[in-house]
Amino acid sequence: MRQRISTLLFAILTGIVVVFALGLILIGLRLFEIQRELDRLREESLPRLVKLAQLSQDASATSSIAPALSMNPTRSEFDTLLARIRDKESSQRALIEELDRLFTRPERVEALRRSADLLISNLAGLTAAVDNQIAVGRRLEAQGEKFTQILNSLRDGDNAKDAETAALATQAISQVSALLLDVNRARFARNRREVEAGIEALTRRLEALPADAMTDPSGPAAAARAITELWQASRQKILEEKSAQLSNAFQIKALAEENSLIANRLLSSASNEFWRAGSELEAQVRLVNETTRITLFVILGIVIVLGAGALLVWEVLRKRVFRRLDRMRQSLLHYAEDRQHGLSDPYPDEIGEIAGAMAHYMGVIDQREAELAEKTTALERLSKQLAKYLSPQVYDSIFAGRQEVKVASSRKKLTVFFSDIVGFTETADRLESEELTQLLNHYLTEMSRIALKHGATIDKYIGDAILAFFGDPETRGVREDALACLQMAIDMRRRMRELHDLWREAGIENPLQVRMGIHTGYCTVGNFGSEDRLDYTIIGGAVNIASRLQTLAAPGELLISYETFAHVNAQIACEERGEVEVKGIAYPVATYSVLDSQDGPEGARRGVHEMHSHLRLDIDLAAMTAADREAARKSLTQALRLLDSQPESGRRSEAEDGSAED
Repeated sequence: MRQRISTLLFAILTGIVVVFALGLILIGLRLFEIQRELDRLREESLPRLVKLAQLSQDASATSSIAPALSMNPTRSEFDTLLARIRDKESSQRALIEELDRLFTRPERVEALRRSADLLISNLAGLTAAVDNQIAVGRRLEAQGEKFTQILNSLRDGDNAKDAETAALATQAISQVSALLLDVNRARFARNRREVEAGIEALTRRLEALPADAMTDPSGPAAAARAITELWQASRQKILEEKSAQLSNAFQIKALAEENSLIANRLLSSASNEFWRAGSELEAQVRLVNETTRITLFVILGIVIVLGAGALLVWEVLRKRVFRRLDRMRQSLLHYAEDRQHGLSDPYPDEIGEIAGAMAHYMGVIDQREAELAEKTTALERLSKQLAKYLSPQVYDSIFAGRQEVKVASSRKKLTVFFSDIVGFTETADRLESEELTQLLNHYLTEMSRIALKHGATIDKYIGDAILAFFGDPETRGVREDALACLQMAIDMRRRMRELHDLWREAGIENPLQVRMGIHTGYCTVGNFGSEDRLDYTIIGGAVNIASRLQTLAAPGELLISYETFAHVNAQIACEERGEVEVKGIAYPVATYSVLDSQDGPEGARRGVHEMHSHLRLDIDLAAMTAADREAARKSLTQALRLLDSQPESGRRSEAEDGSAED
């Protein structure tokens, strides 16, 4: 059976996905339960605990107010306590209402509500009793102030005349004050009897005094009489107020004790509910923890299943895919290196089919490579043959894709080189065609090698003439192009001197001599012709000027224009030759003869290089020793004597030179 890798992986991945989906569903349900319990905690249990704690605090605070009310507070203290009572009352009512909404069972709040209502009602009675007690106390204080005024007047008077009366008056006032200020209910009857006895004693003393003693308003008798009269007038009211004060004190004490009992009952109920709510919260927390634990186990199970599935997938991929792909890679590498066919796979699955297809493709590649090799060999032979008809720069730019083979041109500033052989027609008449062909090819080969070495673009060979230029398709800058062209021409001239000796040794009586012309100017360069045949060349006035300069040069001379001289005069030694008229050019052209390539104009004085049809003079002063200089002087002196002694021969040579130039 064909065990498809895709089917096997699909089955494994489907199982993993099913387990993962079931795990996610279970986790979602558990998370929903956790969320629901957390919502209950947030919305019911925790607020219930908080409200019960607040209610307990309010009950404790309320129970602490009752003792303060039973301690005979002043009016300002009572007003402060009353404000606290009302604040706690409103707070307790609000807490009871909120708890009623939080508890699902109303009977659980009912006990708290009854205790809170009893506490509030008790506080209301307590505050009313305390308020009445304060009012009674103020009235008793007013009565006491009247007796205090009499006591003050008694102290300010002359008590020495009747010390006994003053003492009895002072004692009576003290007894009245004790009656008014003492809040002990058990001592009320005794204080009352003492006051009655003191007033009675004071009355008997007044009755025993003489009549003139009563006339002194500042004496103790007047004060004693005022005391007895005031007591008789306020006795009934003082006793009633004092009785009411003592009854209120007893009621306040009883209400305070009852307040403590009610507050304790409220605290107990709140504590019970708090404990019960805490138990419910703990149960909910346990449920959340249990649900969380189960969820973690489910997640752990999913992770284990995913890990096992991943290991299973990895094992399948390692055995059924990666190993086989590695063998295929190695087989392909061996095939790429030495074309060995070792690609085979025993499994009839997708990779086996790919391996079979690749083995077939290798066979096709071998067949195509053999065909391509044959065509490539033919193209290389053809390319090498065609390359000889093109300049190397043009050939490279075309095959590198930098230049398109189409009719197109551009305007550029180039340095144009033109050279021609002097008297080539006469030389051709003297030589056989085979010798002439060999000589001309030798000359063109040597000159072309020098031109290519300096980076020249050889435009064409016009018979024995050479047209080359610098600046296209590659340029190093106008100045550098001009300097390279001059160096090329100088090297050509030097090589021609060397070739003279070779050609003479080969039996050529009159070796070839070359005239050269160089000009720098704007030309139109590009592909000219038709869509069927193109010629890469240059046209323009600069080409004509270079050709004319070559024509005007002497044999072996290199003649350049001022435009070229301006770029190379710092490196190449030149000699001015004056201006010439050039056909087709409206202005005269300044010409310069290139001497050699020594740096600067001083190089012109370091050597002499002359070459004519029957004269060759090559002197390098910088390289000559003293002996060389002496030998040169002797040779030149002898040559001058020969020239002076044979003038006719000299004229004949000049005539030959003239005919050669023509």
